[in-house]
Order: sequence, then C-alpha cells, then structure tokens
Amino acid sequence: MSTTAYTSKPASELERLIADLSGSGLLVFVFGNGFTTAHLAGATTPVFRGPADERWWHVTLGDDATSWTMDVRVDQITGVRFVRGPYPFPSFRGREVLVVEFLGPGGENGLGCYVHDLYDGKRMRPEKLGAWQALRERYGNRDESRVDPGRHQPPPPPDLL
Repeated sequence: MSTTAYTSKPASELERLIADLSGSGLLVFVFGNGFTTAHLAGATTPVFRGPADERWWHVTLGDDATSWTMDVRVDQITGVRFVRGPYPFPSFRGREVLVVEFLGPGGENGLGCYVHDLYDGKRMRPEKLGAWQALRERYGNRDESRVDPGRHQPPPPPDLL
C-alpha cells in the first residue's frame, strides 16, 4: 500500500489526465447509465485522496449555501474514451459534442465530461476543439485507452475482447 494519501497532486497518468481536463475550462459532468443522469456544470479543481489501491477524485463546486460534491474511485476506472460525435438531442441538429468518458469495471460509461459552451451560434469554437484535441494527443492520441493501473494503454485487439 502506498503512503500517498490525501493530496491534490496527481499520482498517476490517469490523475494527470483528470487534472488537465479540469484545467481546460468549464465542463459538464454527466453521470448515469442512460436511464437516469445528473448534469452538473462548472470549473473544477480536483483533489486526489487515498492510497494507490483506493484512490478518490474529489471535487466540490459551489458555496456553503448551495454546492455539490463529486467523489469518483480513480482505481475503479478501467478505460478512457475521447468521443467526438453528434449532439444527442434533435433540437440541435448538425452540432457535435466533445467528451472524455471514464469507464468503470465491465467497460460501462460511469462519467462523461463534456466540453461546455462549445458553440458560438452555429459555429464550434476552434479554441475549445483545439484544447480537446491537444488533450487527446497528450494521452495516447486514440479514441479509447484501457487504464492499467493508472496508466493509459491501447485497448486490446478486438479478438481478445
């Protein structure tokens, strides 16, 4: 067991990705399985807690009167996906989303971090796209990576899935 316990400093490549993502601007966090979701928006400063085998990503947004707290088990994240895809709601046809998805055990999507305020009218903001692309390039420059333990690796070949 590691002695790295309550720190705001990233202790792994995965935690560095989380810190870099948090520093990239406003995000919309979407938790859920598709049936139920919670959408929470804000700029974050992550704190990482716990020993290496039980790490937590901790974020608090808001003030004393109204706030929300997010705790995610970093050691339970098994993969990361960078997604550029169509906006999921028909009211914004032709728009896209930029997302970093954190996958849990079994490969299910546990948390999606969407780039906030992506469009200026009907035009995607180039600085937002550029920041997302730079983040993707820094962490493997691929759509999906597996995390083992805390390091990004290419996904296994399809015949091994």
